[in-house]
Amino acid sequence: MTEAEFTEELVERISSHIADAIVGSRVSVLYEMPIDDDGVIRMGVDADTGEPIRGKGTGFEQDILVYEQKTEGNTTIIPRVIIEVKYGRVTTHDAIVYSYKAECIKRVYPFCRYGRVIGDAKNIPGRVLRHGRQFDFVLALNYPLVSGQIGQLCSIAASELVASRLLGSMMKGKRKVRTLRRELTAGE
Repeated sequence: MTEAEFTEELVERISSHIADAIVGSRVSVLYEMPIDDDGVIRMGVDADTGEPIRGKGTGFEQDILVYEQKTEGNTTIIPRVIIEVKYGRVTTHDAIVYSYKAECIKRVYPFCRYGRVIGDAKNIPGRVLRHGRQFDFVLALNYPLVSGQIGQLCSIAASELVASRLLGSMMKGKRKVRTLRRELTAGE
């Protein structure tokens, strides 16, 4: 099993549980919107499609992206939930790099939820928790996939989609808030 094969299997499973958003793989999202020395924001999106450009643009390709596609606005991709996948061993370097990537993406899309799935793992290594401070969720999944764990992943993806929409609504002032609390849960 390769990481790409594992990711595609997860996309297929998550897609069957989310009906009101698109679940895709290898879709890019913006990580910055620099202002050039002429005072122009350079979004890094394709002029024809409105999709973020990877590579020479300012887009990161995502392993799994739950998103909405808009026809109006400056970009067509509205990321709601990003799931980065690692299959097998995860290093301290992985945790640091992907936590920084999450931070960059959340600067552009502050409502976006960002998580990590570690495949073929019995548990989440401490280094991922220590260095992955920008992760909203982390899951360790056995392989072959266990139905209860897949159910948990699909449930988390769906609830993070709801959380992203709620955050977006609150940030636009459409929903009044008096209290906001983030809850930490740990499961076996």
